[in-house]
Amino acid sequence: MAARLTAYLVVCIVGATLVAGLIVGAQRDDSDGPVDLIVHNAVVFTGEENAKIAEAVAVRANQVLKVGTNREILKLQRPQTVMIDARGGAVLPGFNDAHLHLIEGGLQLFGVDLTGAATIDEAVERVREWAAANPDVPWVTGHGWAFADGAGEPGRTALDAAVSNRPAYLRSESGERAWVNSRALRLARIARRSADPEEGRVVRDKRGDPTGLLEGKATELVSSLLPKATREERMRALMTALTEAQRQGITSVQAAADDVEDLELFEAALRGGGTDMRVYPVLEFDPPRNEADIARLDPVLQKHADDPFLKSGAIEVELAGVETDPLNRLVRLLDERGWQISIEADDEEETARARTAFAHAVRSNPRAARERRHRIEHQDRHFTQVGKTLALGSDWPNGPLTPMRVIQSAVDRLSLKAALRAYSFGSAFASYDEQRKGTLKPGMLADIVVLTANIFEMEPALLNTVKAAHTIFDGRLVYSAERRTTVP
Repeated sequence: MAARLTAYLVVCIVGATLVAGLIVGAQRDDSDGPVDLIVHNAVVFTGEENAKIAEAVAVRANQVLKVGTNREILKLQRPQTVMIDARGGAVLPGFNDAHLHLIEGGLQLFGVDLTGAATIDEAVERVREWAAANPDVPWVTGHGWAFADGAGEPGRTALDAAVSNRPAYLRSESGERAWVNSRALRLARIARRSADPEEGRVVRDKRGDPTGLLEGKATELVSSLLPKATREERMRALMTALTEAQRQGITSVQAAADDVEDLELFEAALRGGGTDMRVYPVLEFDPPRNEADIARLDPVLQKHADDPFLKSGAIEVELAGVETDPLNRLVRLLDERGWQISIEADDEEETARARTAFAHAVRSNPRAARERRHRIEHQDRHFTQVGKTLALGSDWPNGPLTPMRVIQSAVDRLSLKAALRAYSFGSAFASYDEQRKGTLKPGMLADIVVLTANIFEMEPALLNTVKAAHTIFDGRLVYSAERRTTVP
């Protein structure tokens, strides 16, 4: 009996020693190895459901090492550690924009920026200054105007005063309206007796003359006349857009690609090493198409099947003008080959058509090539729905690239934490990446944004005033608005 008790005691001692050794070893792994970056004095939202708010994050290489209190994390500091003092600001997983148009938005950045112009006079003055600084540009283009109630409606007369010798085309912030001058109206042959296009309106005065304000499809009467950008200009626009997104705290984008050539531009931009961003292109694919057209895209689907920087696999199907049977057939064929299908649905009828097409594909292809995560885009509300999971996107340049403005637009439907989770975890889920990004927990990619304020203690109406103070991509500080950082 004594021998048996002695044996039990020895086993317990050995077991306890092993457990203690494992604990000490784990602690040694955290504290003794290199810690490359620490964000402290923060309000850390990890993006996980029901997660408690933390105070600091430690990064090793390109992964999150630990999330905890200031005291726990600051113990890990080493001489080589980059230290970022968040000064009480919120720290979140890097923003992941689930729907935007990078090249189109980048081209727009080369024109007049009318964002924040409070009055028509202020906007006109910006146009005047830009036109004077760019005398050789054949068209004066701009973007971002959204005047407050009481500011009046913009018109051609005011714009003619700033630029009359060249056509001018200025998109609103939403992209649904355009402000043009008289020269542009003449080039587009828009006059008193011109008919409005379907789903569009030429705003007219009491006499029936165009005022210079176009809405809906009517904007295309002028935008279709803009000079086509060259490949070099599109490449420059892409690089400019990626840099601007990074400045906004965005570390991942899911970007519309007009064609395979756009995919080649994405690859060239990222492989060139000039931009730090994770890109998931969504290839636009307008029906009708046959099986041979779809089969020719197989190399595109397979080329970057699971690349953390440039990943392929999503395709967008247009609903407009497509009958039910051709739509169902196209979705079925794409689903059969393993594509993730995205459909933009602006109303309940279109949403029902999309769901019916997806259901038809499931019935026809019982053995899916991979887990289905087909997407319904509701960009009027910035939402992308993947099954029961919501993701958020800006639809830039048809919406603001600024993430906190997108978040602000979502909080009347979701709680703040749910909206933030949709803009991080939800978007990662939408691109099959939730196992490596979208949350701040050990082992996840260290894509992090530090904001200028604690958004959890402010009125929703003020969320749009918050900006990115620092952007961390792949464990490296790639953007800093202010020098709050200690770099050895």
